[in-house]
Amino acid sequence: MRTSEEQFYSALIVAAIGLGIIIVVFIATMIRHQRRNARLNKMRIRAEINTLEKERKRIATDLHDELGPILSAVRIQINHLQHQTEADKKIIAFANKHIDDAIAKTREISYNLLPNTLVRKGLVRAVQEYISKLSETNVLQITFVGGDIELPIETSVNIYRIVQEIIHNTIKHADATQLIITLQKNTNKLVLLTADNGKGFDYDEYIELSNGLGLSNLQSRAEILNARFNFRSLPDYGSQYVIEIPLAEAYAENVK
Repeated sequence: MRTSEEQFYSALIVAAIGLGIIIVVFIATMIRHQRRNARLNKMRIRAEINTLEKERKRIATDLHDELGPILSAVRIQINHLQHQTEADKKIIAFANKHIDDAIAKTREISYNLLPNTLVRKGLVRAVQEYISKLSETNVLQITFVGGDIELPIETSVNIYRIVQEIIHNTIKHADATQLIITLQKNTNKLVLLTADNGKGFDYDEYIELSNGLGLSNLQSRAEILNARFNFRSLPDYGSQYVIEIPLAEAYAENVK
C-alpha cells in the first residue's frame, strides 16, 4: 500500500514539475514574442517617422531653393515693365503685395517643415525661435525654460515635433491663456514638462469621441525615444505633459 502511495505521489510530483516546466516555457515564449513585437513596432514607427522627416526636408528644400527664387524673379520682372500708366502701377502694386505674401508664406511653410535653426543652433534655440514666431499671431502666452543641451539630430527633431504638437493642441483645444514649457537635463535623462491653464478635458471621453491623433503622434514620438510618457487633464484644471527621455538610450539609438 505504501509503495502504491509513493508511486502515486511520485507520479503526481513528476506531472506537476512537467506542467510547471510547460508553463514556464510558455510564459518565456510569450515574453520573447512580446519583446520581439515591441521591437518590430518601434522599428516600424521609427521608419515611418524618418520617412516623414525626409519628405519634409525635401519639400522644405524645394520651397526654399526653387519656388522662393521663382517668385522673387517674377516680382523683379513685373517691376521692370516699361511705360507704366497709373492704372498699370496700381495693378503692379497689387501684384507685388500678393507676391510678397506668397514669398513670406513659402518661407513660413519651409521653416515649419524643417527649421534651419534646429540644424545649425540646436533644439533650445529652435524652440525659442518657434515660440517667438507664434507669439506674433497668437494670444497664448508661452513661457519656455531650457538650458544649453546638445543632442543627436534625430532626438532633437523628435523632441521639437513633440513641443510643436503640444503647443498646437493647446492653441486648438485648451482655450488657455498661458502655457509653461520646461526642458531639464538631469544626470541620465531629459525631462520635458508642460502645463497650461486651459479648460482641460476628460481623457476617456476625448479618445472615444475623436480619433486622438494628437496624443497618438506624441506617444509615437515618445516611444521611439524610449521615453516615459505621462499625460493628465481634468475639466477646468488644464493639461500637463511629463515626458522623460533616457539620454544614454537616445545617444545609443543615434549611433545605430
